[in-house]
Amino acid sequence: MRILIFTCFMLLNIYNTNKVHDAISATFNVIKRGHVLMLEIDFDEENFIKFGESESLRVTKEDFSKYLHKTTSWEFDGKKIRPQVLQIKSSEHHTKVICFLSKNTENIKSVKVKNEFLLNVEAHSNIVKLDINNTFKDYRLHKERREIKVDYN
Repeated sequence: MRILIFTCFMLLNIYNTNKVHDAISATFNVIKRGHVLMLEIDFDEENFIKFGESESLRVTKEDFSKYLHKTTSWEFDGKKIRPQVLQIKSSEHHTKVICFLSKNTENIKSVKVKNEFLLNVEAHSNIVKLDINNTFKDYRLHKERREIKVDYN
């Protein structure tokens, strides 16, 4: 009986390990670092290579920059900002990209983000985290909700 229970338990664990990436998402963290506004992006490298129009088997600055600018737009206080990719770090299946947004603007009054990054991946979501003006807010964007506008008044 113990062997049967143990075998069933092991089969369930093997079945569940195939679904490690059920919650498919990318996170976009907008943060102030000293006197600059930065964007840190975390995502699944495999999804980017398959669906992000990559021309390489690795995430390159050039491919990532093109895709990021094509699928996202960033506006702070009515001024459009184009993220500048500074660094890409890959670890196992995940990639972290660090981007420069702008010199720090004190008391940001509004943020508008449009994000369609990897929305061609089934059940994919993008989490936008805004850590500015001593306030933290986060939003989930997906196929039905691709844009947010946040007022800090």
